[in-house]
Amino acid sequence: MGAPDYLEDLPRRLLVLDDDVSVNATICAIASRAGFETRSTTNAEEFFQLVAGWQPSHMIVDLVMPDVDGVETLHRLAVSGSQGTIIVTSGLGGRVLEAASRAAEENGLRVSGVLPKPFTPTRLRSLLFQEMSQFKQASPGLQEVLPVSADMLATALAQKQLSVHFQPKIVCTTQQVVGFESLVRWQHPERGMIFPDQFIALAEQSGHIAELTRQVFDLSLAWFADNFLDTDLKLSINMSPIVLADAQFPAWVQQACDHYGVAPNQVTLEITETSSMENPVAALEYLTQFRIKGFHLSIDDFGVGYSSLVQLARLPFSEMKIDKMFVMSASASIESQKIAAAVIGLARALDLNVTAEGVEDDWTLQFLCDLGCIHAQGYFIGRPMPPDAALQWIHSRKSRQEALSEAQKS
Repeated sequence: MGAPDYLEDLPRRLLVLDDDVSVNATICAIASRAGFETRSTTNAEEFFQLVAGWQPSHMIVDLVMPDVDGVETLHRLAVSGSQGTIIVTSGLGGRVLEAASRAAEENGLRVSGVLPKPFTPTRLRSLLFQEMSQFKQASPGLQEVLPVSADMLATALAQKQLSVHFQPKIVCTTQQVVGFESLVRWQHPERGMIFPDQFIALAEQSGHIAELTRQVFDLSLAWFADNFLDTDLKLSINMSPIVLADAQFPAWVQQACDHYGVAPNQVTLEITETSSMENPVAALEYLTQFRIKGFHLSIDDFGVGYSSLVQLARLPFSEMKIDKMFVMSASASIESQKIAAAVIGLARALDLNVTAEGVEDDWTLQFLCDLGCIHAQGYFIGRPMPPDAALQWIHSRKSRQEALSEAQKS
C-alpha cells in the first residue's frame, strides 16, 4: 500500500533507531512498500549522524536502548531543533510510551504517535501518513506569526475588522446537524487573517474583551437570525469570563437576542478558562441569571486545568465540551480514550449534554458514538467557514441526505 495521491510530492525518508535488527528490518520493509526511503541503526551516535547528514522526514525511536535510553534521545532531538516527525516505540506499557510521547511534544517535537510492540503494518502506515497529511494541510498557509498590539486591536474594533466563521456541530449517532459554533477572526487589511489565539489574551489584558465580545455577538446573532430563526438549530458563542465583571452584560445579551429575534434557548454560551473569573460569586450570580433566562451554558475545554471539577460543581452548566487534546489523540492513545470515556460518563451521570471537539476522522467519531457522546464537531465534520460557505455547506449536506433517503426508499 503506497502513499495517498495527495501526499506523493512530499519527501519521505524514514530513519529507525532500535536495538533489534529484525524490528528494524520489518519496519523498513513496510515503510519501503509505502514509498519511503529507509535507513536504520542500532547505535544512538550513528542515528544522530544520520539525522544531521541525511535529514529524515520521519524517525522511529525505541525507548529501551543499550547505550542510551529513548527519553535522552528525544530530548537531544528537541535541543537540536529537529523538524522531523517522531514515532515513539517500545514493548513497555502504554502509559510509559504515552508519557515519553507527551514529553517529546512539550519539548517542541512533532510527534505523530506511539507504536506499541508488537505492532501491525496498518498501525505503522497510519502513523507515517497521519502527520504527513497534517503537514500537507498546514504547509500552504504557513506564515510567520507577527505580534499584534493593543493599539492595533483598538483600531480593528473601531473599524469593524472582526468577522466570524462558523463550525458545524452534529449528533454523533445520526450525524444530523444541530447547530454551529461562532469563532471570531480578524481580517487585517495588511496582514490578512489573524486567528484568535493571537489576540484574545491581548483583548483580555488590554480591556478590549467586552467590546470584542459584543461585536462577536452582534455578527453571530445577525447571521443566525437571517438564516435559521425558524429552525431547531442552535448557535454557540464563546464568552470570556472576564466580561462577567460587568453587571450589565447579562441584560445586554438578552437585549441583543431580543433585537435579532433569537430565543435564548437557541443560544449556548461557551465559557472558557473558568478558573480566571475575577469575582467567582458575581460570576455564579450572572451565569445563574443566564440559565433563568433560558440560555444554555457550556464549560469549554473540560479536562484541562485543576479547577474543572470545582467549577462544574459550582456553576449551572448544561453542557460540557471535551477538550480536543483528548479527542484528537484518542486513536493513538489508550489514556486519552479512557479520559474521554470518563468525561462522557460523568456528563451522563450529571444529566449534561456532552460535545467532543477536535474530531478529525471516522474512527474517532464512531468511538465517541459508542461511548454515548451526544454531539461532535471537528475538521472531519466541517472546518470553521465564513458565513456564506457555512450556508452552502449545510444546504449541500441537506441535499445529499435527502438524495440518500430517496435512494434508500427505492
